[in-house]
Amino acid sequence: MMQARLLQRHAEAQPGKQHGLTLPELLISLSIVSTLTVGAVTRVNALIQQNRMTTEVNQFVAALQLARSEAVKHGRRVVLCPSRDTNNCGTSTDWARGWILFASDDREHDPDEPLLRAGMPLAAGIDMHSGNRRKRIVYQPDGSSGGTNSSFTFCDNRHKARPRVICLSNTGRPRLAHTRCNRQPIRCP
Repeated sequence: MMQARLLQRHAEAQPGKQHGLTLPELLISLSIVSTLTVGAVTRVNALIQQNRMTTEVNQFVAALQLARSEAVKHGRRVVLCPSRDTNNCGTSTDWARGWILFASDDREHDPDEPLLRAGMPLAAGIDMHSGNRRKRIVYQPDGSSGGTNSSFTFCDNRHKARPRVICLSNTGRPRLAHTRCNRQPIRCP
């Protein structure tokens, strides 16, 4: 109540004076607001890319787990391979453009073999490569993934999201890591 009276007396004492910001005060305020906004946008972009990375890694781990469980459940080989057209296994080790999962005795996807799952190309800015250049993961009826241990490295070429690795043992179990499977730092291009 007392403050209201003081403000009223102050306004009555200076009838023609306007209250507001000077140009320097306004410019300083705008520069502070713009700096805070740029910082917030940068953090939001990094958070979005981190969530994209997590989504891509989780989808691939889910495909590995599905492949293993289907191989055991149906007692036959299940193949996971890179694919550009979601119909045929590719000839390269480029897993970032998509992959397919299917049950097969000959390790090739035939027209009469239904797809169990297909992965679309990875989100923009995310790359994935196989550590030992594997073109196929073949799960056996016992749930193992014969061949050699393998790793799949997910990198953000914008360097906003932390890289991740999926380590796949011969037993067929995937393990997530923030280092390479041998505990060395991840090297992204």
